[in-house]
Amino acid sequence: MHTTDAPSTSTTTAGPPRRRMTAFAAAAIAAALLAVITPWPRGFQGTPTGDAALMSALEGALGSKHWQHVAAARIDGDEVTFAGTGADEHTEFEIGSITKTFTAALFADAIDRGEIDADTTLGEVWPQLDGKVAEVTLESIAMQRSGLPSQEPAPSFADGVGTLLSNYLRTDPYRGDAADIVASLEAVEVGKAEPEYSNYGFAVLGQAIAEVTGKDYADLVAERLTEPLGMKETSVPGSADGLSHGYTASGLPAGPWTMGGSAPAGAIRSTTHDMAIWLRAVRDGSAPGAEATEPRKDFDDSDRIGWAWFTTENRSPNLTWHNGGTGGYRSFLAFNAESGHGIVVLNDSANDVDAAASIISTKGA
Repeated sequence: MHTTDAPSTSTTTAGPPRRRMTAFAAAAIAAALLAVITPWPRGFQGTPTGDAALMSALEGALGSKHWQHVAAARIDGDEVTFAGTGADEHTEFEIGSITKTFTAALFADAIDRGEIDADTTLGEVWPQLDGKVAEVTLESIAMQRSGLPSQEPAPSFADGVGTLLSNYLRTDPYRGDAADIVASLEAVEVGKAEPEYSNYGFAVLGQAIAEVTGKDYADLVAERLTEPLGMKETSVPGSADGLSHGYTASGLPAGPWTMGGSAPAGAIRSTTHDMAIWLRAVRDGSAPGAEATEPRKDFDDSDRIGWAWFTTENRSPNLTWHNGGTGGYRSFLAFNAESGHGIVVLNDSANDVDAAASIISTKGA
């Protein structure tokens, strides 16, 4: 969206020349100090790695922002090309909400195993629930139309303040564990069952699958998805100890996110090497739960949604995709099953990388 600043309609009366000079000097000093403490957009930094042509295409698509470390993979059938700057295909990043595609795969796989049905309700998973929340189906959560709020309700005023402060302190805002997610359902308000993106919903979905299977979410990801596919560089971290951190859009350090009980919504860490494996396996239908990609409902004017996965209707060719973002990372993954083309971009700054879609697909008029 392009916007322009409207001219101010207010009027001011100019002060004496000396006062104006003092104000100008103070403003200049403040600007100089701001320039010293705030990293400015400075393009791609670090040593280029991998394919120069792919890196050039990535630079053209993403533009000049404050990039720290960026890694990409382009997929053409079974051929994978890697590129990066300050990073390579084995550099670890937070993939953010691309994690939801793993949670959706676990959902589809659990259906295939006969452990749940698409229309299993939260009340069937947790019999202590009653009222409207007990009637919410797992499939409605997977398709982002459950009526659950976008974020977990704060269990207390102190928790709410802590979450708010985390935005300023650049730390993980997700404070509750799995038990807190379940407990929150007993008082949550359920809205209309219409398209609304919900991190809380996917936290609930992941914990529901964990409840039904009797396994921890991280163990499910490993045992049912990453280990069978040979994705040795992908995991759900249990704590922030020893984890690398990312950066805000302006280049300030941002703490790692492990997200506690909300891990199924966005806590996975991975590499472009492993995400290229994931993309190809999901695209080809060989990944457990790959049917999650199938579009089932309209989400908005330009996208249909399957279980977590979006499919565009305004690109040529159309792309099945998901993106992600945490406090210091952004990610994007997309593919077209007919052409076999795909793209993965991971980076450790809070600058969006969705524009990388243009590398394999053009936007319609």
